[in-house]
Amino acid sequence: MKEIATSEVSETIPDEKMLVSKSTFEDMRHMQKETCDMVKDICRERDFQKYVLGITTGNDSVDNSQKMYESLKFFIIQDILRSYSRLGHRYYSGGGARKKYCSIAFDTPEGQLLYGIVMQMMKLDDNKLLDWEEVKSGIGKNDRYSQQIRKTAIEALNTYANADVKATASNGLDDFAFCIILHNYNTDYENSYRKNMLRIATIIANADNKVTEVENQWLDSIINVGNTDEEEGKNKALENPAEELNSMIGLGTVKNEINTLCNFVIMKKKREAEGLKSPSISYHCVFTGNPGTGKTTVARLLAGIYKDLGVLKKGHLVETDRSGLVAEYVGQTAVKTNKIIDSALDGVLFIDEAYTLANGGTNDYGPEAIATLLKRMEDDRDRLVVILAGYNQEIETFINSNPGLRSRFNRYIHFEDYTASELYKIFCLQVKKGEYTLTDDASQYLQERLTAIVADKPKDFGNARYVRNLFEKTVEAQANRLASKPLLTKEDLTHITKDDIMWESKHSIEVSYTVYGHDG
Repeated sequence: MKEIATSEVSETIPDEKMLVSKSTFEDMRHMQKETCDMVKDICRERDFQKYVLGITTGNDSVDNSQKMYESLKFFIIQDILRSYSRLGHRYYSGGGARKKYCSIAFDTPEGQLLYGIVMQMMKLDDNKLLDWEEVKSGIGKNDRYSQQIRKTAIEALNTYANADVKATASNGLDDFAFCIILHNYNTDYENSYRKNMLRIATIIANADNKVTEVENQWLDSIINVGNTDEEEGKNKALENPAEELNSMIGLGTVKNEINTLCNFVIMKKKREAEGLKSPSISYHCVFTGNPGTGKTTVARLLAGIYKDLGVLKKGHLVETDRSGLVAEYVGQTAVKTNKIIDSALDGVLFIDEAYTLANGGTNDYGPEAIATLLKRMEDDRDRLVVILAGYNQEIETFINSNPGLRSRFNRYIHFEDYTASELYKIFCLQVKKGEYTLTDDASQYLQERLTAIVADKPKDFGNARYVRNLFEKTVEAQANRLASKPLLTKEDLTHITKDDIMWESKHSIEVSYTVYGHDG
């Protein structure tokens, strides 16, 4: 390929020529940087290097480090393309079942973002992501240099789109390929990656300043995709969220607090209907408690309850944290925070680990996000409910440090850790829904194990999350145990034994890719 003279790209392109705004691009760039940084962090772990190389195939002529990054690029870009498609946008045309002929709609804001994503993720193992001027030079002009840049992006897109990436979650459902890899290695990384995928999808959905029903459905499902338990609970919540809340295991104090709040709202509306004075009420809440105690699930149900009570029109939940509100550059945090709030209007904005907004130091933009949030809570007080969540002491200190926060958040709901008995019931519920049965020795061992771990639980104990992970590994262990048996009865397929629950070792999943038409 002939080298293009740099003088051909020196012309300044006005920002207004771009269909995607600079602030939107910077939001996307920030999220991609977080994804890249997370991948680089985990790739430094030798165990993970061996794990990825053990479940992938690639070019034997390159070294293991390059092969590993090459593999991860395919997984992650496939995830992004899948999300882009589920948002209702096409990235290919023509082609048969074997091959897709890809194109990028440069005349749409979503297409321009997709171009930026593809070019960025090609640099996953580099130290530099594209900046705004580089993106404009590739899209905003029509000279030889820009045409070549666009051609390179489309060639890359063809390569990634036609990679035969196969990944199946333990429950048999389709999920993000990289989520499945991380789930079998480190669930903390998995949760971070899934949240980043949600935020990237949210930015794409908002690129044209409107969110369609198709886009909304995909955004709502991302955080729970591949999790039948949570999906089933969410669908029930749409029918009767109050009933779903009261049917949850444990959470006695939480249920009492929310039921009291609901009764107060009902009486308030009845007084208004009779022309009586009605006391003011704050619908904003602070959820405190350790990980895995149900804060996000209850927040989603409370959003549905508010809808049923007529407090909110839509009753959807938008989940975010510091990274979804705070930008890297001056003047961008307010824009970023406002976009998240816009997506939550007529629903609930759930901010996890909210106290981190005030932990960034003197040159941090967290206070700007707080100020923007407080202003919007006042401006949109009839359309927005905010729930802050986090550890008890940290979040109380955070709220008490700001008079604006203290005046708006006066309803605290604490989520206690689950007892051993409650964790056992949660595990048994998973067993029942999965159509399994615990043998007597398995049941006894499970109760003893949960009692022991609750009595001496580690600081980062995940409560229900721990049980969910234990169940998934137990089912995998049962599958390994049965794999060598030639004839299996229904009893074999359903019974979970003590040995299955005791199984702790990591096992690989089948994830592979084959590249068609890749010329390097």
